Amino acid sequence: MPPVKPSSSALHFLLPSVRDIIFVFLFWSLLAGPLSNRPLADADIGWHIRTGEQILATHSLPRTDPFSSTMQGQPWFAWEWLYDIVLGILHRACGLNGVVWLCAVLVAAVFAMLLSQLIKRGTGLLLAVVLMLLAEAAATIHLYARPHIVSWLFSLLWFIALERWECWDRANQGSLPRWLPWFFPASMLLWVNLHGGWLFGIALLGVYAFASFVESLRALDAFAKIRAAHRARALALAWVASAVATLVNPFGWRLHAHIYRYLGDRYLMNRIDEFQSPDFHGWAQRCFAAILLLVVIAYASRSGDRKLRLSHLFVVLLAAYAGFYSSRNLPVSSMLLVLIAGPILWEHFTSLADQPGAWPWVRNGAARISNFSERMGAQEMDLRGHLWPVVSVVFALAICLQGGSLGSRQLVHAEFDPKRMPVAAVTFLQKEFQGKPDPEPVFSTDAWGGYLIYQMNPGRMNPGRIYPERKVVIDDRHDLYGSDRMRQYLILTQAEPGWQSVLEKWQIRTALLPTGSTLANLLRELPQDWRVAYQDNVAVVFEKR
Repeated sequence: MPPVKPSSSALHFLLPSVRDIIFVFLFWSLLAGPLSNRPLADADIGWHIRTGEQILATHSLPRTDPFSSTMQGQPWFAWEWLYDIVLGILHRACGLNGVVWLCAVLVAAVFAMLLSQLIKRGTGLLLAVVLMLLAEAAATIHLYARPHIVSWLFSLLWFIALERWECWDRANQGSLPRWLPWFFPASMLLWVNLHGGWLFGIALLGVYAFASFVESLRALDAFAKIRAAHRARALALAWVASAVATLVNPFGWRLHAHIYRYLGDRYLMNRIDEFQSPDFHGWAQRCFAAILLLVVIAYASRSGDRKLRLSHLFVVLLAAYAGFYSSRNLPVSSMLLVLIAGPILWEHFTSLADQPGAWPWVRNGAARISNFSERMGAQEMDLRGHLWPVVSVVFALAICLQGGSLGSRQLVHAEFDPKRMPVAAVTFLQKEFQGKPDPEPVFSTDAWGGYLIYQMNPGRMNPGRIYPERKVVIDDRHDLYGSDRMRQYLILTQAEPGWQSVLEKWQIRTALLPTGSTLANLLRELPQDWRVAYQDNVAVVFEKR
């Protein structure tokens, strides 16, 4: 008997759990597999990388715009500076492979944690995997290597902490762990300097505080009323402390004023794609719709003796509203919704085994599936070594540090997709402008602006590039340019009345445009003013005569 226990412990450490398998599979899919084209599909990441490298080189945060000709010298809020620094370090060490490696680690960790929480909250393993995959599919709409993926992680962690707080208090388990109330303001110190999604965290914390306050008013039991009132006060204090912590950023209260002006600009919000409501024609949007349907089924099938928690109802309303309001919110909304619906759905499914009016094959099938899932779930939570995810992450980082190669074989090769980005056209511009004095800025679409900033900045990984002599006219930092300049940009790119005056006002002499765009077709009809210097299936370069 004595040798058995060490062997069992070793097996528990060495055997991969389902969570480990999910993590490893998703991690490698993003880094070098079928999803590897997603992290760099948005050119926005380009200026984040260059901002981080600039901070590392100057040891100071940029306070004015360094990348564009139209806004040069104007105040700029680089509020995601901390994430940009991490990107700058990884890019210097590993190039784009390091950037994608970080994205893969964060995304895989988020969904492995989501699966773990579903199981811990009482969802059977089989259903938990299905719900996790649905949430993951909904997240593909915004699966980019941008700072917003940090908000996925923080939102999930805050929900877990809030649930632990409420469940601890409801179970009357004694004094609350001392670290729990301080977790929110302490983590906010990081979150506010990583991404603007901290606003959702403030809303989530406010939802739980308000739910506790309402419970304190409507509870019938005197002790439950007192506990709810105490919890409401403690959550309110945590909310205030977290709100104060948001001021601990390089811009202070001015960041809040800037974000308010940005999110309150209806012209921008109505025209920026990722802030638009989902249209439910894509697979990600359909998966979100399926999750919403499952939430409705969960609440409709809720047994009469199962008490409805106000906090869960308010979280469902918050998550549904956020998802309907903006497609960029679908990942976080989907995760919160499945976490609430999962245990209710599983409880209803397992109850089928005891339903006397159900068909025998339904009762038998439900009993077998529930028993199997319970056994697998118990075994799953017993495997806590997580050796293989750690090995995968470290091994992949070592490969990225070697240029993505393992011996003579190239395993990781992160790059901007030449079918989406004007890779060949920018290479042409680099040769065209080399050695020319006082080059003019390049006008392109806002979607390509980040890629141009990335390619025009030499950095340590790209010697011979043409930055900083050559700048962009505009990019996708819409909060910097504001609605007035974006209105002029749309007039130009959509060839609305006055588009030629915008060309003159911005002194555009070099334009890099999508081959079939409206403006490109118009400039082709003005050969006396513009000549086609380069063209391929993706982009066309125009130069003013």
